Amino acid sequence: MGLIKSLWDIYYFHRHHESTPAPDDWPPDGSLHFIKCTEEAQSRVPAPCIQYEFFSNIGEDDRRIIPLSMEIMKRFCGSRQVLTRIYSSEEPSKKEKHWPECFPVRYRRFLEHIGASFSIDAPNERTLLLLETGFNPAAFWASQDISTVDGCFFDFYVLSESLCFSDAKSAAEIVASGQYDVWFDLSEWGPCALYVTLNPKTVDVTALQEIVAAVCKEHNILFQNPPGF
Repeated sequence: MGLIKSLWDIYYFHRHHESTPAPDDWPPDGSLHFIKCTEEAQSRVPAPCIQYEFFSNIGEDDRRIIPLSMEIMKRFCGSRQVLTRIYSSEEPSKKEKHWPECFPVRYRRFLEHIGASFSIDAPNERTLLLLETGFNPAAFWASQDISTVDGCFFDFYVLSESLCFSDAKSAAEIVASGQYDVWFDLSEWGPCALYVTLNPKTVDVTALQEIVAAVCKEHNILFQNPPGF
């Protein structure tokens, strides 16, 4: 996926999670948890938000988290407006005369070709914004299936029910100011996890954890938070 992305992954995901030996009373291998992130991570989250992680209790590369996260986000979002931000990891080389198109460009063209009914905005060739009602994983799965020179980061912002947006650009401006209920950050490069930054004033974290637990149970996966969490 490129040297730049590899270096970014090493830097970015180390901030979220550091591997340490599991205590004797830690939940068993193969189990998953949903807990508040470290104090260090909280220091980078704008008030009044709090960050949580949906992660493996032991090990870091549990790929089951990806499809489970898709189901969790779909159930939580319901019919609320969701802004999807897709950001390419690759920066076109100035030495290349014909640099291959990155995924945001190719997917934008595809959406325009089929006449997608939701709002699309492309601030630049590396970024694509999609404003839809409800959570739609189509763009994420397309990035897995389409052969491109780049990899992409996906951010899903659940917007406040008290606000209604008609276009992705306006929604992105509000999100940039920190006005969202939940930010789902799906990490598939490096430690596989779903990072959830939420506004505790507008989001019931207990209800969200119940969704996480229900999805895990339906897939016969043990959901168990470590002692003290």
